[in-house]
Amino acid sequence: MSRKKRNWWQRLVLGKDKADAWCVLGASARGASHIRNDLPNQDAIGFEPKSGTGPPIRLAVADGHGSPKSFRSEIGAKFAVESALAVLQDFLEKLPSHPNLKATRRKLQEDVPRKIDEKWKAKVERHFQENPFSPEELDKAGEENSPGRSSVEANHVIAYGATILAMLVHELFLACLQLGDGDILLVYDSGVTVRPMDDDERLFANETTSLSAKDCWQDFRIYFQATDTGPPAMVIAATDGYANSFSSETGFWELGNEYLTLLRTQGLEKIEPVLQGWLSETSKDGCGDDITMGILFRSSTLDPS
Repeated sequence: MSRKKRNWWQRLVLGKDKADAWCVLGASARGASHIRNDLPNQDAIGFEPKSGTGPPIRLAVADGHGSPKSFRSEIGAKFAVESALAVLQDFLEKLPSHPNLKATRRKLQEDVPRKIDEKWKAKVERHFQENPFSPEELDKAGEENSPGRSSVEANHVIAYGATILAMLVHELFLACLQLGDGDILLVYDSGVTVRPMDDDERLFANETTSLSAKDCWQDFRIYFQATDTGPPAMVIAATDGYANSFSSETGFWELGNEYLTLLRTQGLEKIEPVLQGWLSETSKDGCGDDITMGILFRSSTLDPS
């Protein structure tokens, strides 16, 4: 076994029971259309701890809005990831050593979305006060007195608009939170893939719920599962650029089983370096949007022997 591969397996299982260890990988690719039009990658991704192993482990994926009036959305996406990771860490630190799962779920539903909303808007407000809009930025939103420009001049938060997907794996539970579009998928050992949260009927065409909305914490969807009730082998979080790059639902729903098979046959050490390239190719052959994907998986999903 190579030194690189040996170190990776030590990182994954050292000090933990193999069945209980989780690992994370992820990547973000600038969309093909963004490259052509000289636009930034408006997605963001982050995870903690930096070792990429747990539990506990936190993962967040954000998608900045692509509309002209959301001309600072790449900053908003970055703030969304930072806010979600910080709030989930605070939630973890305040958990009792032996938490009651029913009370934990209720606390997560009541507190975490509200605190993400508050923290994100505080970051946006601080950034705007230090960096007022330039005339060039406002021109991106439209001509003077146009609806788009007028809306962002009246409410500067719109310029930072973003969605958020966040996951928390604890020794006792898995929690998923979603605001806006994008996908969270649970992939089981058999390859069966499910979407754990009901669709939001307000998401259609290019419309989505957003962190920029007032009281957006009320729009969060939440999934909570005790880990002793048959946890998934893998949890995938992807911005909507991934699903929108498939011509049919069938192709998208094969995603979970395909990545599970790749991890089992090739291992993380081969997939991690090429994941961003795969996402770039998907964007190029598909919708052209930015694509970001984060994957959490149980170490028992893989067999290094």
